[in-house]
Amino acid sequence: MKNRLSQCLLVGFLVLTACNQAPPPPEMFTSDSGQFEIAAPAPFEETQQSVETPVGPVEIYTFTAETENTAYVVAYSDYPTEIIEQTDPQALLDSSRDGAVNNLGGTLISEEVIDLEGNPGRSLVISANANQEQAATINSRIYLVDNRLYQVLVVSPEGADTVEDSTTFLESFDLQ
Repeated sequence: MKNRLSQCLLVGFLVLTACNQAPPPPEMFTSDSGQFEIAAPAPFEETQQSVETPVGPVEIYTFTAETENTAYVVAYSDYPTEIIEQTDPQALLDSSRDGAVNNLGGTLISEEVIDLEGNPGRSLVISANANQEQAATINSRIYLVDNRLYQVLVVSPEGADTVEDSTTFLESFDLQ
């Protein structure tokens, strides 16, 4: 009887331990062509598209990972060096911020001036509707590194408790 009780307690402990374990930590993802690394919560899918801009066509490289209800995205694009040299970096970041808010049909909730290894950036929180139906919160960071614009963002349902995961993802972004 005592042996059976010990076995039941052990099984119960193992079940409780397994249920209370945290999800596995994100794995570091490195993009050699993008010259960045980041803690990926799920495997990334890479896409590329050419977008016509006032300065000509610009290639946008996008890496997207999805978990149950959250999308994690890193995108970068290279602009002509002569355009970057003629433009104030803060004005370019303002334009990127405004473009993001307008493209999402969203509202800028907060903004903070930041930097990454001395490169100018912004931390943004935007409220928008995902797929025209569900309210979403977009936590984003944008950085201008030489002539490359990086956008790192987390899209989650409004009110979802993803602050810790979002912070881990956003803060893990680093240049190679």
